[in-house]
Amino acid sequence: MWNKLKIPAIGSVIVMLAISTACGKDNASPRSVTPSQSPSGLTGSGNSVTKSMSQAGKDIIALASNDAILPMKQIGNVNYVSAQDLIRTLKFQSEWEDSEGKLILGDNDANFELIMNSNKAMKDGADIQLSQPVVKEGGTAYLPVSDLADLFQDDMSYEVRQGDVVVHASPIAIIEHEDDPAGANDNSPELNFGDDPTDPFKDDGAGANPAGMPSRTHDDLQVWSPSNQNEDLPVLKNIDINAMINKGKNYMGVKYKFGTGSYPKTGRFDCSTFTQYIYGKYNIKLPRVARQQGTKGSLVSRKSLRKGDLMFFYVPGRFKSNKTVGHVGIYIGNMKMLHASPEPKNGVQITDINKAYWKKTFLKAKRIAY
Repeated sequence: MWNKLKIPAIGSVIVMLAISTACGKDNASPRSVTPSQSPSGLTGSGNSVTKSMSQAGKDIIALASNDAILPMKQIGNVNYVSAQDLIRTLKFQSEWEDSEGKLILGDNDANFELIMNSNKAMKDGADIQLSQPVVKEGGTAYLPVSDLADLFQDDMSYEVRQGDVVVHASPIAIIEHEDDPAGANDNSPELNFGDDPTDPFKDDGAGANPAGMPSRTHDDLQVWSPSNQNEDLPVLKNIDINAMINKGKNYMGVKYKFGTGSYPKTGRFDCSTFTQYIYGKYNIKLPRVARQQGTKGSLVSRKSLRKGDLMFFYVPGRFKSNKTVGHVGIYIGNMKMLHASPEPKNGVQITDINKAYWKKTFLKAKRIAY
């Protein structure tokens, strides 16, 4: 990740920021966005209204094949940009919480929370202070241009030029699978996933441990304690991974809802609230969003996956790179992942990861418990 600010002689301010975000899908159709009404200026009111992202951003003027213009608006002598324009350009999902005056943005979980008429915001689960408040005018939410760098430095590359915000393609841009048939058919061996043959919870599909593999007991598991919170180390707990996976399967079919609250209150999951909830059932406290969850545990090779490992992916896009976590699921063995997603089905589902999309959008696996 890099961040560069310079002021050329001509007086324009160039802000270049590394791009990326992500969230999973398993079919070839364009990813959908879940817009909401009111300040974002999008349709719907609290309910999820799907809009094909193949149509999004067409009202934003194109500078070139890899650029888009977001017109700035001056409100109270402060430069702002429409949240709607930004959502469409980055192919974010959004949800408006009317009771709290809050706009939630992100891929498949709530990476950003913006409060109307407030300098307070949340990014990847952490509170941040904006230099100017987010405002609402004419039913549309506007974000201060001066805070775009702090908010979206991991998600977009842009430049302020002559009264507009010009969004550029990432310096390490990728092409979505639906636009790249050759890439979608890429089954390079180095991208293949593999099971760890020494996984103590590995079974033959019928629930039995393979020959020679002892059953795991609570006595041989180390318990993670607050004094050992190094993010590079695994979180070790006294849990039965197979039991945890079976618990997760009990929620198959529970509907997906972007930016949802806790499951007991909403009866819905997004990708990270699902993993948080299932691990929480076994007293492992994961952060709220996938990007944060990706900082926990220990790295695992795609060739040595164990049941219960968390798998992280990015979401391809015109202005995105392949560096930022946007989706998370639980590996359940035999090239299968249990996760909450709007696609290809809507809700908690089991997906075959042995496909080009998942192989190429895979970022990392983290072992949280074993």
